Amino acid sequence: MPLPSLNIFEKMRGLYTPVINIRRHVLSEVGRMVVEGRPPHYIEEIPYRVIPKSTPTYRESVFKERAIVRERVRLAFGMDLKEYGAHGPIHDDEVVECMKPIKILKRPIVNVIKIGCERCPEESYWVTNLCRGCIAHPCVTVCPKNAVSIQNGRSVINQDLCIQCGRCAQVCPYNAIAFRERPCASACGVNAIGSDEEGYAKINYEKCVSCGLCIVSCPFGAIAEKSEIAQIISSLKAGKRVYAEIAPAFVNQFGPLVTPPKIVASLKKMGFKDVVEVAAGADRVVLQEAHELIELIKKRKSYRIETSKKKNQNLPDNLESNLNIDSKEVEDSVIDSTVNKTFVGTSCCTSWTLAAEKNFPEITAANISESFAPMVEAAKIIKEKDHEAVVVFIGPCIAKKEECFIPKVAEVVDYVMTFEELAAVFQAFHIDPTKVPPDNDLQDASSLGRGFSVAGGVAAAVIKQTKKMLEADITIPHVSVDTLKECMALLKKVKQNRLDPAPLLVEGMACPYGCIGGPGTLAPLNRAKRAAQKYAKEAIHEYPSDFSSAESDT
Repeated sequence: MPLPSLNIFEKMRGLYTPVINIRRHVLSEVGRMVVEGRPPHYIEEIPYRVIPKSTPTYRESVFKERAIVRERVRLAFGMDLKEYGAHGPIHDDEVVECMKPIKILKRPIVNVIKIGCERCPEESYWVTNLCRGCIAHPCVTVCPKNAVSIQNGRSVINQDLCIQCGRCAQVCPYNAIAFRERPCASACGVNAIGSDEEGYAKINYEKCVSCGLCIVSCPFGAIAEKSEIAQIISSLKAGKRVYAEIAPAFVNQFGPLVTPPKIVASLKKMGFKDVVEVAAGADRVVLQEAHELIELIKKRKSYRIETSKKKNQNLPDNLESNLNIDSKEVEDSVIDSTVNKTFVGTSCCTSWTLAAEKNFPEITAANISESFAPMVEAAKIIKEKDHEAVVVFIGPCIAKKEECFIPKVAEVVDYVMTFEELAAVFQAFHIDPTKVPPDNDLQDASSLGRGFSVAGGVAAAVIKQTKKMLEADITIPHVSVDTLKECMALLKKVKQNRLDPAPLLVEGMACPYGCIGGPGTLAPLNRAKRAAQKYAKEAIHEYPSDFSSAESDT
């Protein structure tokens, strides 16, 4: 029996391919150049260090291989790509600026390296050499457009007539007809990738939400993102007060031997002043969104609750006092924001909120939560304690770099680095986290806050916290989806009122399995999911309200 088919997000994730090797080699070489204080012109040596052979390994020419690496080096320093076919050294005045401890990142974050793009065919059905030229040829019979014919004893599809209904592939007894599509376009849930006039992949930045899943889905490594590792390392070397805020998906990303205390110790050895869990910011988000949900519930008089004494009873009037729980902590803006709400949409995933706002502004403008993402809330915690702090978000997400163009976010988050980039920086500093003595364990957040990294975890946290605040086991209709394609499909159903019951809480995650499936991760999806769920259970407190209460007591 054949193995189950994998979707585009599962096919290459967790595999150490030559594409991944080149990506990480470039990042580590760039990091090493800054760590060692090499002069700017050293940048010209990096392509030769990554591609040292004089004969080609991956492409038809070693010169093309190095030309692609040159573009990767520019992106790794945070620079724009050169125009396709442009000549000139990598080293220029821009490189000098990139090696300073200053913010230089500009849009776009995600870029197509045209010289590396193989101009893959777009969506089409194709007859493979498995065709036996059978007498029945059901493929010809079922085609509604007469696009399939028999030529030289084999089936042939006329692409000009084909409407891609797939009926020919469905009836072929030899499974000889395959559906072809660009991996990058297949991974894009907002249809932002098309072709230019020459057939190269082209990103429509009006639609793109910088999720970065096209990057990890392209088997030629022709799409890459800009990095800030050079500026982060420069900040560390300059002696600035650099803090790391690390996303809860970090567990097991560097292997089972690299425990959270070892990650903390490794970051401090690198020069970070301290490390804070982003899950601490998630706790704040849970409380904010729980308040919003409670205000929304107050508008619904027909909701039922289940308690140990009463079941299936209408929401009693005397529960109004519970609905106003912690009223001192609820800002007026929370109440005002629920006036036109029909549901509370989670706000933690940047690509989800951007895609929702771009594609369904009429239903998301009033419904996406007013809360900032956990990254921002955790950064606020750091800035409140140290006004001179330089905050570096470390996580699985490329879209967080896009989020930092929002002025209020840029005020508290200085740089963004993915787990993959962090691994390269460890190499640049010659730090092996498995051999570093452990530091203190992280206990900044609740179990529910740590659960944000797995799809469904945000909604589960908000609902549990809401029930605790209400002191009632109220039934709250909700829905959670992951991948942008599913997110857009869900919002379409919400817009058309096709969900019964209508959800009060809607969670969207752009990446498969949630944050643990982000493009900046290192671990296989299933292993990462198990590790993240286990880590969440190890928190001292279960609820964000418990954690904040314990802090106030001290």
